[in-house]
Formats: sequence, structure tokens, C-alpha cells
Amino acid sequence: MKIYKDGGEPLHELLRAASSDQGATLLVPDLQRPYVWTPNQVTLLVDSLLRGWPFGTLLLWSVHKNEFASIPSRPFWQVADRTGEFDDQRIGKSNPPAQFRMVLDGQQRLQSLLLAFGGDAWGFRLRDQEWCAVLEAESPRGKNAKLHWSLGHLCLDVPSFHERLRDGDDIETVDFRDVLHWVVQSPNDGRSSLPRSHNYKYPIESALEDKNKGRFVRLSRLWELAPTHQKPAEKIFRDKLETLLVDHDVRGEIVKPVLVPLAELMIKIVDIKQATVSFLQLSPFDTDLGADQDVYNDAIVNIFTRLNTAGRALSRQEITFAWIKTGWGCGSKTGNRTAGQCFDSLKASLAENGVAIDIDNLVGTVSIMWSILHRDGALLTAKDLLHGNKVRPMAQDLVESWNTIASNAVEGAQLVSDRGFIFRTHYRSLNVLTLLLGWRLMGRQWLYQRKLGTVANDGFVKALDAEFTASCDRWILMSQWSGRWGKSTDKALADYAKDLAGDWAKISSLESADEVIEVLKSRMDTWIDALMAESIKFVDDLAVLTRDRVHDYLLPLWLWHRIDKKRWDASAIPLRNSKRTLCHDVDHVVAVKLWETLAGADAQQDSDDNLTDGASDPSGTMNALGNCCLLEKTFNIAKGAVPLKTFLEKVHEFKTKAQTIEEWSEDLGLSEVLVDPVGKTAADVCSAVENRTYTMKSELKEYLAGSRQRFDL
Repeated sequence: MKIYKDGGEPLHELLRAASSDQGATLLVPDLQRPYVWTPNQVTLLVDSLLRGWPFGTLLLWSVHKNEFASIPSRPFWQVADRTGEFDDQRIGKSNPPAQFRMVLDGQQRLQSLLLAFGGDAWGFRLRDQEWCAVLEAESPRGKNAKLHWSLGHLCLDVPSFHERLRDGDDIETVDFRDVLHWVVQSPNDGRSSLPRSHNYKYPIESALEDKNKGRFVRLSRLWELAPTHQKPAEKIFRDKLETLLVDHDVRGEIVKPVLVPLAELMIKIVDIKQATVSFLQLSPFDTDLGADQDVYNDAIVNIFTRLNTAGRALSRQEITFAWIKTGWGCGSKTGNRTAGQCFDSLKASLAENGVAIDIDNLVGTVSIMWSILHRDGALLTAKDLLHGNKVRPMAQDLVESWNTIASNAVEGAQLVSDRGFIFRTHYRSLNVLTLLLGWRLMGRQWLYQRKLGTVANDGFVKALDAEFTASCDRWILMSQWSGRWGKSTDKALADYAKDLAGDWAKISSLESADEVIEVLKSRMDTWIDALMAESIKFVDDLAVLTRDRVHDYLLPLWLWHRIDKKRWDASAIPLRNSKRTLCHDVDHVVAVKLWETLAGADAQQDSDDNLTDGASDPSGTMNALGNCCLLEKTFNIAKGAVPLKTFLEKVHEFKTKAQTIEEWSEDLGLSEVLVDPVGKTAADVCSAVENRTYTMKSELKEYLAGSRQRFDL
């Protein structure tokens, strides 16, 4: 299915379509990332074009007028404002039935040329400190220094241009970055009006100051002089240029000598203005394309995500966020904050509670919660992202319930953190947490809609959190150990969202708090029961064959230490035998090199894992779960060939007899053979490791089955 065609138009026609006083017909989809180029990058682009270098190919998308209203889009900026103090300054859109095209790739370049050539109303408004950073100048100081801004327009510095040519340069060798400057031109809104100190250093010049009289000519004025159809001889420009220079009060002694090179510059500008810009243009949907609407929509969305500017794919979450921001609006329910501010605040709060995620992941999480409450659990598709009849209501739905969604997410993350689970350490899939938060959100949303009294409200929250903490540990562990987030992650997530949406349909009609809790409990029990068999199998099969993989035991060991009271108390003793910093990682009980000294081991060095096991040392036994520990200590057992007992004898608690090594070892299921294997046979050590492994796995499976509990909380 070929959905594009090659094309080309003169640059001036593309810029006119993007900036026409009658309304723009060349627009930027709001699904695109914002304009991010700096003034320096704009100057560099203009310099490249004046040198005759290519502009590059664009990617456009033609849109039927009847589809235009469903696609969020915006005109190009007239002023690229980075201060945040001003309303949008953009060209208006043309009204249908004009043909519309969207710029999918090339927004930064087109916007930059509009700011350079567009006219008196086009330019950059930046904080003065940002201007200084861009121009590598000294930052202004004094009262209000951080608040001042300047509005700059791209201008030709005529005296500097003249100087370069007088020094022997010709028009072909001029570096236009040296003669094009961003300059304040407006007497009313060119600079902020807050008081400045008498010695305030302005980051960019003002054409209005006496010292700069006759110095600057807007580049857009030269652009206006360049015709769009013919290519006049240089002498044709001289009269027009002389009038222009005189109108700008350029000194008389400069006017005459600069006319010829300036006329040569005009020829270059004519070439730029009339140059044909190549583009690929995506066609609007048509049944003649040989595909149905869904296939077409999916292709367009994938083009968005794969062929975006700056070498970085535009994610589906970014497209979703564009829809959210388009329809958000600011109101009292969100504290008059924008969508960006609300999401940034939630992102920061989650990070404070141990869940550091980017905006993309946060948008995905919030989108799933919205789907549960408002879309029967149906997750967003490519068709939804492209045409907004289904996703457009998302913004207002989120505004209405934002406080509940945000507070639920933070509270849920804190509850998980309080249970000791650290994101990307104890669980790596964000889906694990997202579904927990979505499950809890149904209770919080039910409560929000019922407006119970204080006592009843507090009682329900306590019951909800009690059920949450009773289930979240096993859900977090088992949803990972069962392999639920493998190759079919998208389908699994969609199925879970459908489950929750079905429960929400029941819960939203209930009046009894107890019945709500019962529905929630039933859902979590059902999920956990469905994961039981695969999780048990994971524990049964749990093994690594090389010592560099024992870190895979971290989560099983983390749990195992917590499901017995005496064991947890013993685990809590910091094993400090030196002033080194305590470390907390998976370590061997019997060091690998110590196995080599055991009678019957017959170990030989191997190039891969530094050890070849003998017949009496079955492969993997030395790296089995039973030969590993997760303790807070200053020593590393695996790096040497010393028994664990040797390290323990130097620990303060054992030296002072506050705790005996024998009692501590027994509590951790460590037999005397493992604590001090010196003089023992390899067969004895193997047997001890295998027995401990069996016991540990049995206890882990008992916890998964619900017959054991944690004692660390």
C-alpha cells in the first residue's frame, strides 16, 4: 500500500501557506513535539541557504476537510515565546473548504525560516539570561535580572557587512553568522518594562538606540524585495535597495559602496525564495489505496512515531499527551494548572515515593486508568490516536477526576514503598504497579462519588488499604515469577484492564462499602490464583549455573529472609568486621574457590567460568539458591577462599557474645558444614546446599500459597 507521492513547491509558496493573512493552510499537528530551535540555529540555517546548501526534504500529510476538525493542529508561531508570560502569537487557520496539509517532518526548519523572513511580527522572545546563554554573553545581573526579556528580530548589520567586504571578502566568502544579528526593533514591546539598574547589560542590541541608528535592516525586508517569479539583474535591485537603506538611516558613506554586494545578496535571496523544496506527501484516506481505514490509520501513526524530527521517535504516549493538552483547559478542579503542570507534579510526587518514571510512562499509566473508568477497559489504538472522536473526551474526564487519580497514584506508590518494594530493583515492569493502582483507584473513585461522612470515609479507606497491603506483595512477586510480562505483554495488559473495567461497572452501582471491598478482594484473589501454578513452577526451576548470575536470586532471597521471625531478626544484624561501607547484595555462603579445596572436588580452571566441576560436585550446586545469602555486610565471601565463620568471628555482636554464631546460623538455615566447610568433603557440602535449597524453595512456595506471612512489617 503506497500512501504517499513525491512533490515539490517553491519555498516562498510553502512559507506563504504557513503564514497567509487569509489564514494558514500548512499546519503543525499538535501531536508533533513543540518548536525547540534556538536563535543561533535559525541563523545557521539562513547562513546555509545563503551559501547555496540544500534545505532538505519535508514530509507532509494531506487531510480531507471533513477529517480536519478531528485532528488537533496549530498554526506556526509568529513569536517563539520562551518566557511563559504571553498568550499564543500565531497565524490564524484558514476556514474550510480550503485544503489543509500537516507538517510531519520539517516543522523546525519551516518555523525557523518564518521567524527569519516572516515580517515585522515574527521573532523570538526569550528571557535575557537565555539570550546570554544562546549568544555566549555575560549574564545580566541586578534587580529583576531573571525576569527581564527581549523580543528579537533577525537583522542584517549593514556596517558589519560593509566591513567584511571592504576587508577583501566577497559575497561568496562572507560568513553570514557574523553579520546577521537578533535585534530589538519594537519601541513598545521589545523589552520587558520592569526596572533595571543603570549598568544593566542587555543581551541583544536595540535598533532604537542612538548608537545603532542606521545600523540594522530586518532580513524580512530584503525577503519582501525579492520577486517570486522572475530573476532580475543586480542593477534592478539597486534603486530599491538605496531607498530601503535611506529609509533605515544608513550612513551615506556606506550606502553607495554597499549597494553592489547587497544586490548580489538579493540574487541569493531570490534563489532561496524561488528554490523548489522537495517533499513526500501522504495522501488522505481513499478506498482506492487498497486498504481499510484501520490499516491506513495505523500506518499514519507509525509514520509519526518512526520518521519524526531530530532522530528520535515520537512515542504513542507523546501523541496521547498532545490530545490531553489540547482538550485540558485550566479550572478549579486542577488548581488552575495546565496538563503539563499536573503531570509534572504527579511525576515528582511518584519519584519521592520510589517510582521514578518519565512522562511517557506516566501518560501510559494514566491512560490505562482512564480506560478502566471511562472506556470499558479498552486501551487506546492507533485509530484512536489519529482521530479524536474516542480519545478527545480523555482530557475532560481526567480534569474531572484528576485529584482522585493523582492522590490514588501517590498513595498507592507509597504503600508499595512502605512494603519495601523498590521499582526497578524488586519489580521492573511498570504494568505490575499500574494495575495495582488501577485496582485501588476503583475504590477511591467510588468513595469520591459517594461523599460519605468522615467516620465512614476513614473506615472505607482503612479497609481498602488493608486489602491492598494484604494482596500487593503476592501480586508483585507472582505477576513477575509467572512470566506474565513476557512476549504477550500487550494482550495480558488489555485483559487485565478489561477485568478491572468489568469490576468498575459493578462497583459504581453499589451503595455498600463492604460490597465494594468484596468485589475488589475477589478480583485480586482471582488474579493471584491464576498465577499460582506458573509461579510455583518458577520457584521449583529456580537455578543459575554460573556465579555471575546469582544476583537473579535477589528477590527470592529478599522474600525468604522476611517470612520467618527468627530469621528476620538474625538478618537484621549488620555484619561489620571493618570500617568499610556496608553492602547489600547476593553473595555465596561457601566461596567458589573454597570448593576447590574440598576433598573429592577435583575442580579444574575453565576459561568461561573459571571452574570445571568434578563428578562429586554436580554442576550448579555451588551456585544454587541454598549456597547464597542476602545480608548487610562489609565483606565479600565469593571473592576469596575463606569460610564464612572466619568473617563472622570478627563481627562485633559475635565477638561480644551478644549473639552466637551457632544460633545465628541456625536461624538462617545454615548448617555447620556450610559455615565452616574446611576439612569437609565436597559431597558433604553438596548435600547441605541441596537440603537448604529444598527447604528455602518449600518455604517460598508456602508463602505464595498464602500459608506464610512476612515478619518484617
